[in-house]
Amino acid sequence: METFLRIPVEHFQRLFENAPGSFLILLPDADFTIVGVSENYLRDTLKTREEIIGRPIFAAFPDNPQVDHADATKNLRASLARVIHTKATDIMAIQRYDVLRPNGKDFEKRYWSPVNRPVLTAQGEIDYIIHRVQNVTDYADLVEERNLQRGASEELSARNQRMEAEIIQRSRELDRVNAELRKANEELKDYAEQARKEAQHKDEFLAMLAHELRNPLAAISSSVELLGVIQDDPAKVTHIRDICRRQLGNLTTLVDDLLDVSRISRGALDLRRAPLDLRDIIQNAVHTVRTPVDQRGISIHTQMASGIYPLLGDSTRLEQALTNLLTNAVKYSEPGGKIDISLSAESTGDAERAVLQVRDYGRGIPPSKLSDIFGMFVQVDTGIDRARGGLGIGLTLVQKLVEMHGGTVEAHSEGLGHGSTFTLRLPLDASVSVPASGKQQEATPLCVNAQGRILIIEDNVDARETLKSLLESYGYRVEVAADGEEGLKRLRTVQPDVAIVDIGLPGLDGYEVARRIRTAPEGRKVKLVALSGYSGAETKAKAINAGFNMHMAKPLHPADLTKILEMPQRAGDTQH
Repeated sequence: METFLRIPVEHFQRLFENAPGSFLILLPDADFTIVGVSENYLRDTLKTREEIIGRPIFAAFPDNPQVDHADATKNLRASLARVIHTKATDIMAIQRYDVLRPNGKDFEKRYWSPVNRPVLTAQGEIDYIIHRVQNVTDYADLVEERNLQRGASEELSARNQRMEAEIIQRSRELDRVNAELRKANEELKDYAEQARKEAQHKDEFLAMLAHELRNPLAAISSSVELLGVIQDDPAKVTHIRDICRRQLGNLTTLVDDLLDVSRISRGALDLRRAPLDLRDIIQNAVHTVRTPVDQRGISIHTQMASGIYPLLGDSTRLEQALTNLLTNAVKYSEPGGKIDISLSAESTGDAERAVLQVRDYGRGIPPSKLSDIFGMFVQVDTGIDRARGGLGIGLTLVQKLVEMHGGTVEAHSEGLGHGSTFTLRLPLDASVSVPASGKQQEATPLCVNAQGRILIIEDNVDARETLKSLLESYGYRVEVAADGEEGLKRLRTVQPDVAIVDIGLPGLDGYEVARRIRTAPEGRKVKLVALSGYSGAETKAKAINAGFNMHMAKPLHPADLTKILEMPQRAGDTQH
């Protein structure tokens, strides 16, 4: 009869604790409490039985805080959770899970190969989880060292390849840089030549500017001296006054052209677009140049194809461009010559454009000047006699204004003695409703013998006194001040209806004067007019924001005075 030997129950714990291999026995509770441990596990983890029995596994074995992105506890918790969920063994990948040394401060590096296996009851419920690990630190270190060696070898090979590629790349880069240097040298040569031409044009322009300024100034200076001699001859006085007015107009046109070029260059010129018919622009421009045309005995022939030529544009600027072309044609035509103006339409696809040509039969343009004719300061006539005058900016203005309207302008000449033809092309817009032509707005006559108080705040003595005399001649009571502080005092005592304030005052500038006037009770109903040598949209907006009702550019004309004196009475009404 076969005899079966039974192991006493009390021996099982001793057998488990001394079995080969590293084991933990865990409860399947929320903390996975440690209830058993083998001697090998204690030896591998540098722990004693008393330190870990009865403790949660993650409290007994925390992550190494010195290892970036340590995730051993996270991975072990996930594996144990899978065992609870599946009631099956879960084999983990090799993990780095460092152990705390007995000093309680430092960690030793450890790599483990863990397996978690459930112990089930007869009913299939989990009683315990056996956590078995194998210390594979030596193997992991060996693999890591081999990888480092392989990596070093691969890095050396890759470094050699990179060096070769870098040498090739640098060679190509050197070729590219040399090519760019050659191109830059060529561009510098072109730039130097362009700069030389621009400097020459500017020198010519400054010489022409001095000439063009001296002519009207000489006429005005002589007229002023002559007035002291012939003041008893009304006819001669009237003649001299007409000379002064005409020469002042020439000076104003000169300055306005210079300012317009500056505004366009800075992008500060705004077009005031409105529906118009290009035929009206031609008629107005021809009317503008009628006086010099008649004086030189030149005939103008206009030929316009039937139909209307509608577009949305700034009539003032288009008239300015065409007037400049006609003025050039008159200037370079011989006395008794002829100027032809033609207007027609052409279609390109769905687009329709107006073609406007101005042709003269005068001096013509030399081939050397034709390609640069629209450039700033370019002069066809640079002789010392300067018989035809001009600053060399009129055609620049023409080109810029036409381009701002979406058009183009071209110049053609067969050379000196063969005249010139300028061709403008402007986009037409059939949807534009053109107003009836021929209705010119009449200038409002100046109010004479009017009653009212006007305060002038102007630091220039001559400008202040002449404007005062002119306004007094029309019946206004006028007070003056030479600076902002004095102007504010005068305003409180005089309480004027209108105050004309120069922007460029010493001390308090005109903007600050306006702001202070508007904050004073006695200044809220005063009509304020800003007077300035600047006339851009930015200057006007700044004046209005400061409290002015209106902005006027120097010099003032009688028509400007009409606008000032007939401003609305309501405070805050503004005009530009």
